[in-house]
Amino acid sequence: MLESVEQGLFWAATALYVVAWGWHFAGWKRGSVEYTGTAVGILWAGWLLHLGMVGLRWYRAEHVPMLSEFEFVTFFALLVFGCFLLFAVREQNRMLGVFLVPVGLILMAYAAFMPKDIEPELSIFKGFLLQFHIVTTLLGYAAWAVTFAASICYLYLERKADKNPGLFDRMAYRAAFFAFAFLTLGIITGALWGDRVFGQLWFWDPKETWSFITWLIFMAYLHARYTLEWRGRRAAILAIVGFAALVFTYIGVDLLLPQIHGVAAESGAMPAGPTQ
Repeated sequence: MLESVEQGLFWAATALYVVAWGWHFAGWKRGSVEYTGTAVGILWAGWLLHLGMVGLRWYRAEHVPMLSEFEFVTFFALLVFGCFLLFAVREQNRMLGVFLVPVGLILMAYAAFMPKDIEPELSIFKGFLLQFHIVTTLLGYAAWAVTFAASICYLYLERKADKNPGLFDRMAYRAAFFAFAFLTLGIITGALWGDRVFGQLWFWDPKETWSFITWLIFMAYLHARYTLEWRGRRAAILAIVGFAALVFTYIGVDLLLPQIHGVAAESGAMPAGPTQ
């Protein structure tokens, strides 16, 4: 019974996200504040259903729902949509949804094809450190998705003589600061957890290495903006490069490179999703 309710909430939230993106797109094309306002309202409804699904999953599993691939990806999507809603409070920020909502939708579509069985929680997962590592890492990724979408908005509006894209340039910078801070915490806590469980802080595993490369790109972006005073197009292009590195770290490494994260996940020693 509860499993059916959980799946119903998943599909209802996904459907509302799709409708919300349609309203965002229509509002963008028509220049309509009413359309974009409606889109944000629909997105809030979908996000609350999504939050309810995660809460129900937590209740059913009796542990934090971030162990299986399905749980990991749906939680990531929840954070992406949540970050958008945080940055879309102001009316003029709502164009962001045209480019950011699809990131969350791709995650939901990805999760739809994953096994949805609940996996038992092993004793090594019960500590706070691993959970904090996963949450902070995903918050960093979600915040950088905002930087990416805002940079796309900037590059689009830059071509319009009657538009001022400066708002999205500033938004990208603010989101990047949070992304860097959260990813830093995620990498540090992941290393500490690895030391506690495996007796070693760092393995130079492909997942860890690419997490570090992504972190360096995030740092380079902030350094270029703060020290070199990069603004506008150059900063936006670097933000897109950072997002490409993030996607490769999150998905590409799992598909293309052998790694201790993947081996440990298969053996039950680590969460199935990427953890750094």
